[in-house]
Amino acid sequence: MREPEYDPRAYWVWLQHALGPGSSKQKRILSAYPSPAEFCRAGKEAWLLEGYFTQKEIREMCVWPISSAAALVEYCDRIGQRIVTPESPGYPELLRQIPNPPCALYVKGKLPDLDSAPSIAIVGTRRATATGRAAARSIAFELAKRGAVIVSGGALGIDTAAHQGALQANGKTVCVLGCGIDFNYLMVNASLRDAVAATGALVSEYPPGTQASGSNFPIRNRIISGLALGTLVVEAASRSGSLITADFALDQGRDVFAVPADIFSPVSKGVNGLIKSGAKPVSAAQDILEEYPDRFSRENMLDGAKSDDMIEDNDGRAEKAPGPDTAGLSPDAKALFSRLTDTPRGFSELAGEAGLSAARALSAVTELELAGAVRSLSGRRYSLPH
Repeated sequence: MREPEYDPRAYWVWLQHALGPGSSKQKRILSAYPSPAEFCRAGKEAWLLEGYFTQKEIREMCVWPISSAAALVEYCDRIGQRIVTPESPGYPELLRQIPNPPCALYVKGKLPDLDSAPSIAIVGTRRATATGRAAARSIAFELAKRGAVIVSGGALGIDTAAHQGALQANGKTVCVLGCGIDFNYLMVNASLRDAVAATGALVSEYPPGTQASGSNFPIRNRIISGLALGTLVVEAASRSGSLITADFALDQGRDVFAVPADIFSPVSKGVNGLIKSGAKPVSAAQDILEEYPDRFSRENMLDGAKSDDMIEDNDGRAEKAPGPDTAGLSPDAKALFSRLTDTPRGFSELAGEAGLSAARALSAVTELELAGAVRSLSGRRYSLPH
């Protein structure tokens, strides 16, 4: 009896179910078989002859039929979760290059074209300080404003700040979950996930209904780093999931960046350790942008670019546009703004003159950036936006 015709995605879903998330065996399979469909049709005897599958994997191949995988594909289509496989248009080339790319991604929203738009992952502790959240939000905002896609994990703390920064810049962001997209994970962040899906994408390796599990997230982290050119860690303890993501990035041949932290802070050891190990210290988005001159156009670089508030008159001459509206700024932001000049000045100098602590000054800088009232330059320097 001839096998029914199934959606090609079903064979990838079947294979991922059998091997489990995070497996690298699909690459060995595809070196011997032209497609997962051919491997599926080969049957148990052929699978056993390969010699590298566990008993559990063989059992799953046998007990979960391809018809069940096809039914799952149909269900995802009905509820609006697109399934993207290595054979699908839009499967990110960056992800295809890692040692263990997922066989299937469940996507809500529209996955940005990561092969043309540069992407940066920003991760860090859930127990973030106000300074850390402000740094993540500010850097994400500036990167997204210059066309970068921000990738993170949707958790509280640094992840949330990174997604928020990208959204505030009207940019695109991707949230990679360690559970099914429809699972009620961190409901306090439900509105944020909705906002992410509206302009970017929620992504998971796990099918609908999969609960959040502690073992899922370390496996998930390879996708966060795998979708990005580089990973920025903002606040992380000596043992944290963020450091796992950084390790995955290094294994994948990607760049690792870190925001230096207060040596007395409990969330400093991880990031400062990364810097000691060779990660590039980052205090502003420019520190990351300058690493990818071929991915960011010159017009989108922070230094040397034509200012956003320069306009041309009818004779083609450049004139200054009206300055930013600072009326609605907080007292701290106004105090910092009053110290800005056309000549770039260092963060510490500005904070000291404004009488602000580092944490308050960083929050004020973020507020000024969101209002378009400050220009951020390399070396943690700031000037008036004109």
